[in-house]
Amino acid sequence: MSKLRLMTVLAHPDDESLGMGGTLAKYSREGVDTYLITATRGERGRYGDLQEFPGLEAVGQIRETELRMAAKRLGITEVHFLDYIDGDLDKAEPQEAIAKITYFIREYRPQVVVTFGPEGGYGHPDHIAICQYTTAA
Repeated sequence: MSKLRLMTVLAHPDDESLGMGGTLAKYSREGVDTYLITATRGERGRYGDLQEFPGLEAVGQIRETELRMAAKRLGITEVHFLDYIDGDLDKAEPQEAIAKITYFIREYRPQVVVTFGPEGGYGHPDHIAICQYTTAA
């Protein structure tokens, strides 16, 4: 039997921990290869004091580092970014986003792909968009 593979396709750094961190850690511990595809780097995420906001690129770098550290703790095999800007994912060219996700699905051939439901968890436009793109892929 070939090795089991699980892929999760999400919108932002922290979605993997807040939404399904326990699931990813569980399957990783059981020997399942787990892959995380994140659409953005969370550039518009909360950042302490608004007056000290270092800019989108710097916040994106911070959030990427945090995500990679979380992924290591969760046992995620590989992390990839689709390079969209936080808050603008729903404005992405759908065919381009679908093609990027399709590439990773074909590359890793997961038996299971997990993303947000159609409502995006709580209606977040980026979450809804990543659900639509992933479902289409």
